[in-house]
Amino acid sequence: MRVTAHATEDRDRVVSSLKFLLPDIICNSPDIDEQINSLVVDGHYGNPMVLYSLDFKRKAETSAFMDRLVSELSKSQRDELVRQLDERLDDQLMLHLRFSKQDAYSGKLVMESSSDSIAVKIKIATYPKDRNKALEMLEDFFAQI
Repeated sequence: MRVTAHATEDRDRVVSSLKFLLPDIICNSPDIDEQINSLVVDGHYGNPMVLYSLDFKRKAETSAFMDRLVSELSKSQRDELVRQLDERLDDQLMLHLRFSKQDAYSGKLVMESSSDSIAVKIKIATYPKDRNKALEMLEDFFAQI
């Protein structure tokens, strides 16, 4: 999971947006601020930016995040996601999602396609590795509720 804070953005708000997406199992961790990595970089025009990232280390964390997606996304967003699964799942079985920074800061989980968003990559495990099986699993998962 990663997000960029541009020079014109309030960095605390950007971090708050990132934290909003986190399931309670991670967000309530006493060392959550230490788990979020930051890297200061120069943008294309030399403007300073900060890249914030967080990796889920355990299956329970990823499962909790996926459960949050199902419960927080609207039915229409879940339906749209299911229609786009083939495009969002790469050959390495990584599911690529993007969420609005502004909406997350306001307490809403909204998918978007903008590059200025919170980017999430989720590894989908199938044994043996099978893209069609991964797509089927994801379709079933997002069809819940």
